[in-house]
Parts: sequence; structure tokens; C-alpha cells
Amino acid sequence: MRNIRRSMLALLALLISSVALVNVASAQANACVSLLVGAGYAAEMRVVSGSFHTDWSSSFPIGKTVCQSLSGVGDGNKFSVEVHALAGKTKTCTPDNVTRVAASTSNVTYQAWGSTLSVKCEEATVAANAERDAATMTVSPDGQKAAATAGTEKH
Repeated sequence: MRNIRRSMLALLALLISSVALVNVASAQANACVSLLVGAGYAAEMRVVSGSFHTDWSSSFPIGKTVCQSLSGVGDGNKFSVEVHALAGKTKTCTPDNVTRVAASTSNVTYQAWGSTLSVKCEEATVAANAERDAATMTVSPDGQKAAATAGTEKH
């Protein structure tokens, strides 16, 4: 009888610690937006799931990453992340309607770039990286003019 009680107490302790670990993991899962260097705006972000949404984050500048907890999104529910360019447009990041896995300790991180009226926000993929890199390497008309006249000026 004594061994049965010990076994039951050990099992109960194991169950309680397992539940505690799941709660810690779900509290650590976040949705994040990195505003890439080259973006033409400061931004704010939020998480949306059905009728639930977080408040907009405080604004953050180019080169910074902001995260919000996914604790308000139930396990198995779909959520999306929105990024808003201050004085500009709001964009739902892709992919959207991501399924929340509460046991996951990982973050979902999106990269945002573009201009106030042409906001881009995607999870890092080869296609997104190529488009972003092309946008940040586009030479302005003034830059093209300067390159064309470089070395032709007399000192």
C-alpha cells in the first residue's frame, strides 16, 4: 500500500511539472516584426485572431525588432500579424492565418520593408529576400547621375 501511494504521488508530481512546463512554453511564444534597414518608415505592429487583437505596439524605428505575446491566441487557433507604417498603409504579413501551437517556444518573425504607401511584410524566404535585396540596391536618379559623372570632374 505504501508503494502505491509513493507511486501515485510521484505520478502526480510529474503531471503537475508537465503542466507547468507547457504554461511556460506558451507564455514564451511571440510574433515579431523586424523593420529592415532601407525601409522608408517607422512602424507599429499587432496580432489579430478572429475578433481578438492585441493593441498596436509602440512605434519602432528602422533596424529594430518588436515582439508581442501570442498568449491571447488559443492553441490551434489561426492568427495573423499586421504592420502599420506611421503616416502610411497597414499590411497583413504573409503567410497569414498561421496556426498557433501553444507548446512551441519559438517565435514567428516577419521582416518588413518598403515605403509608407507600399509596405512589405513577409516571413524570410528566398523570394522575399531577393525582392527586398533588389529594393535596397536600387540606385536613385541622383545616384545614377553621380556615378555617370564620377571621374569626369576636374579638380
